[in-house]
Amino acid sequence: MIGERRYRAIVEYDGTDFLGFQIQARGRTVQGEIEKSLQRVTQAAIRIEGAGRTDTGVHAIGQVIAFNAIWQHSLAELHRALNATLPDDIVVSDLKIVDLTFHPRFSALSRSYSYTIVNQPWASVLRRRYAYHVRKPLDVGAMNEASQYLIGSHDFASFGKPPYGDNTVREVSRAEWSANGGLLTFEITANAFLYRMVRTIVGTLVQVGLGQLAANEIKPILEARDLTRSAPPAPPHGLCLVRVTYPAEA
Repeated sequence: MIGERRYRAIVEYDGTDFLGFQIQARGRTVQGEIEKSLQRVTQAAIRIEGAGRTDTGVHAIGQVIAFNAIWQHSLAELHRALNATLPDDIVVSDLKIVDLTFHPRFSALSRSYSYTIVNQPWASVLRRRYAYHVRKPLDVGAMNEASQYLIGSHDFASFGKPPYGDNTVREVSRAEWSANGGLLTFEITANAFLYRMVRTIVGTLVQVGLGQLAANEIKPILEARDLTRSAPPAPPHGLCLVRVTYPAEA
């Protein structure tokens, strides 16, 4: 008889039709759909934990979840059963058994997000659910210059609110824009993020790209530790949780 085991899964989802990751009293959520699937498969009520609580409309290709379950069959069979019962906008891309002490949020070393902008006069029909359309030309060089002020350990209170407690200090190890024609991608990695931090950073960097802010104005905005100093957050549909990293043994 196999006892309870702890499972870690990497989950992809299209966030368009979800009210975010975290389960809500009403409305469709990623957590809610995964827990429904687990109940169908295991015939038990199982609560999952996630590495990050993505907002309404935010996507993921690297969300990490963990759950405890009693499963008498193979790992591959559990993986297949979950994907067979999940809706079309969620898929488990990887599943493994881990130590009972593993926690997707507390065990994580860093998180990486990407934000996509279509920067051209006309919209991109096929990317309309996954990229923010900015019609006016953006100066990617200036946006990259401004991004460098974010690198390191800073108080990011000007760019978001803490999801837990009151600590607003985060350590950013990467913040970089790349351009491929009219497609701009912002990649940012940090030990953790504040609520709406990436989207607020992107919204502010877009102002730099439009010439409404100078690149070096990011520094005093950051130092002000005042959320009213930054721009409104960029729309959620351009944001994607790409990767969560853990110690090698996790």
